Amino acid sequence: MAVAKREEPTGFVGRFLNRFRNFGSRFGFFKEVLNELKKVHWPTRHQLLVYTSVVLVAVGIFAVLTWVVDSGLSYVMNLLIG
Repeated sequence: MAVAKREEPTGFVGRFLNRFRNFGSRFGFFKEVLNELKKVHWPTRHQLLVYTSVVLVAVGIFAVLTWVVDSGLSYVMNLLIG
């Protein structure tokens, strides 16, 4: 026995109503996200402060190096041009 295929509504109303068809599965996605976040190894406060300070010092060093190279190249270009 053949099963009759249900026709999907077309047009704007049909597309709008299709958004609410699997509404419960959208909450399932967020439930899975929360379960995965529970598995994450979060750093302690001390580790977070150490890692943050390392990043800030590294950014500062690279900023100073970039400034030195930029100033040097600007000085050389000013000598050559003017």
